Amino acid sequence: MNHIGVSARLFIVLTTVGILTLMSNFLSRANSNPSQKRPTSFAGSWYEADAKKLRAQVQSYLKDANSELSTNVVEKGFDGNSDPNHPLLAIVAPHAGYMFSGGTAAFSYQQAKAQNPKRIFLLGPSHYVGFEGAVLPAETVFATPLGDLNVDKDVVQDLKDFPLFQTSSQIHQKEHSLEMQLPFIKETFGDVKIVPIIVGQLDQMDVQLMAQILRRYLQKDDLIVVSSDFTHFGPRYGYEPFKSDFRENIKKLDAEAFLHLSKHDLGGFTSYRERTDATICGFYPCSVLIALLPEDAHGSLLRYRTTQDMQIDEAHNSVSYLALAFSAASNEGWKKIDDAAALKISDTDKQNLLKVARLTLETFVKTGKRPSDGDLKFAVSPFVKQPMGAFVTLYKHNSSLQREKELRGCIGYIWPIKSLLETVVDNAIGACSKDYRFHNVTASELNDIDIDINVLTAPRRVAGYNDIVVGRDGVVLYKDGLQSVFLPSVATEFGWDLPEMLTQLAQKAGLKADDWKEGAKFDVFQSESFEEK
Repeated sequence: MNHIGVSARLFIVLTTVGILTLMSNFLSRANSNPSQKRPTSFAGSWYEADAKKLRAQVQSYLKDANSELSTNVVEKGFDGNSDPNHPLLAIVAPHAGYMFSGGTAAFSYQQAKAQNPKRIFLLGPSHYVGFEGAVLPAETVFATPLGDLNVDKDVVQDLKDFPLFQTSSQIHQKEHSLEMQLPFIKETFGDVKIVPIIVGQLDQMDVQLMAQILRRYLQKDDLIVVSSDFTHFGPRYGYEPFKSDFRENIKKLDAEAFLHLSKHDLGGFTSYRERTDATICGFYPCSVLIALLPEDAHGSLLRYRTTQDMQIDEAHNSVSYLALAFSAASNEGWKKIDDAAALKISDTDKQNLLKVARLTLETFVKTGKRPSDGDLKFAVSPFVKQPMGAFVTLYKHNSSLQREKELRGCIGYIWPIKSLLETVVDNAIGACSKDYRFHNVTASELNDIDIDINVLTAPRRVAGYNDIVVGRDGVVLYKDGLQSVFLPSVATEFGWDLPEMLTQLAQKAGLKADDWKEGAKFDVFQSESFEEK
């Protein structure tokens, strides 16, 4: 497998380097002179190349879907299924040749037609090149026989700042999962802007990170389109987990996948795949969707078909196609996230989190293990179950120094990729064993160490460095694929003004001292700090 990108997913330390990433030579060579338009690759083979014939085909699919949806909105026989509400937040549609899956895909688009979105975030898997992270297009226009679709250049340009996202014309040109959605998007929604993203392999932290990054760009009238087929069964696909009653068993596999999606249960969806080796080609895009959906969202299965239902496949091979729609209980579409939630922490939660950090520190240093869930039950509350970023800092008393205490380790997550409770546990372990500036904390030191926790708001982009307030804002600097971060307290502790802080931040990222002045971008966040007494 050719890995073309690795995200910065484990930790960030307040030191002379920023977020570490591994960049593949493949990507750096792939975009020397990209054209401005991605031409079609599959028109004339997987779907009609002639505009008139293609429009008639897509309209026919949509008309049939509309007729069936008007009398029987959801597919029966699947647990957790319910009628979709408007506005929709997202749809999932298959991406095989139109003769196989076009009629099913039309159900998703017909259900979303009334949404009239202004922008589509289009997520699909890679079938031809293996990589970690996600790949953005270099092109600014995607061609279809029905007319071009424009890429939202500003969003794509912003996403390039994050190590999780890379750019490749070649990978987009080879891939069919996004292209198969484009004629439906053009015919259903017209001249809507698109954000095309090919999603590679992700671990669960990267899934959450990608969701958090994308979430901050989603606006009320946006729609997510995830391109995915489901179970690929038979000798053609090297997947034969059962030898009899395979049509019924395939449906059970697909029904379980849908149940986890409808409940946006990422842990269950991941465990399901690990247990069954389910061959869902869009597993990772679907996982990102699960992580993106708000708590009150629910999924609806509009249509379910397999190639066996259509009698167009060999007796012992089958591919499943699901048309899904996701909507929220409210009528507001994608709602703005409360960025200040992290600053509303109660005194009880503060004290309990400090106890969690202390228990984790002592347990790990003495045994090399994390505390059990049972040991942490005392700290569980609705607040600490929320995903939040946080840093854990260790200080050691040292009477030989003029300062009252010295730094002994500091590790954190900037993005809210885990619950606050899990984040504190992870980073208490990280601070005592993964901060490469220091040797691991020993048991003999434990009585001399104090713990400080900083709970963070989600990072948000500012127009420029003049919008940064020293002492209030933590800052992430992005430039030329490099990043660095300071917590809000750093500038205050060192007595830096804004130019000095940005100079230090640039040097920390490995840039020149004045590189912050032009071409750099900045995220800011606030924090709530509390420490042991």
